[in-house]
Amino acid sequence: MRRSCCWERRTMPCLVALVVSFISCVSCWSTLPSSVLESRRRTDRRIIQQYNNNDDNDNESKASSTKNKEGPEIPVRRLLLSYTLAAGTEYVLSQNFVRPGFKRLHPMQFFAALGDPQSQSGTGAEKWGIWESGDPGPRGIPFDQFEDTISNGRKVSPVGWEIDPKSFWLEEHGIWMEAPRYNLQPGRYLVTGGRLRTSVLTIHPADENGVKNWSLDGGVLYDVTHLPCRSALYVDEGNGGSPLNARREDFPVTPGAEMPQVEGCKKQDYAVLFVTGVEDV
Repeated sequence: MRRSCCWERRTMPCLVALVVSFISCVSCWSTLPSSVLESRRRTDRRIIQQYNNNDDNDNESKASSTKNKEGPEIPVRRLLLSYTLAAGTEYVLSQNFVRPGFKRLHPMQFFAALGDPQSQSGTGAEKWGIWESGDPGPRGIPFDQFEDTISNGRKVSPVGWEIDPKSFWLEEHGIWMEAPRYNLQPGRYLVTGGRLRTSVLTIHPADENGVKNWSLDGGVLYDVTHLPCRSALYVDEGNGGSPLNARREDFPVTPGAEMPQVEGCKKQDYAVLFVTGVEDV
């Protein structure tokens, strides 16, 4: 009984913060200009960096420590307030309420997932990928370096990942990313979209045909998708498909929207999930 009461005292403030976060997000989203949405994307990067730089005993969220000066003053304040509450609450929950039997991942990892956004389970997890070294964006090749990279026939990026201009990944800012590692290990993972839900994702062992099923213990795939992070795989269809065909004006991509087409390429959009923990076995 004492243990239950203690749990209630610790979680009630967080639950209240979740409700406040939701109300403030709904009230301010419709007034946001594109410049403020861009500042939100930079805030996401700071949250990820903060997560990876704090040690396991650091329970304080500092995601709002740097004030953004872009856009109209009032909407920016409202944006920072609402998303700091939402992201901060999610961060505190992920740090303090890691489920029994799970260990926290450091640095945080990222799943590239395929599936119906409104489904709680599905097939095809053998086609999912994982970025195990943290956020792949900062490790990528900026848009203005595409031509130099391809014209010089570079095979390896400055940070060491293999370059393939015939099969390449782009993110929401038009950065050319390293490919994730495929063939996820079966197991149970803590995943979140950095919003209001953290769920246990189970990757099931492959069947006789090599197909892996996936399932969530709560919510649907959309609920644990980080909407500002967009990603897609582009594969040359034999018609001169290349990162050079990407158009600068198509970026950045609106949170939750599909990635743009690239001429000559077949595109596959992936949802991005934050992976904060893994079952301790």
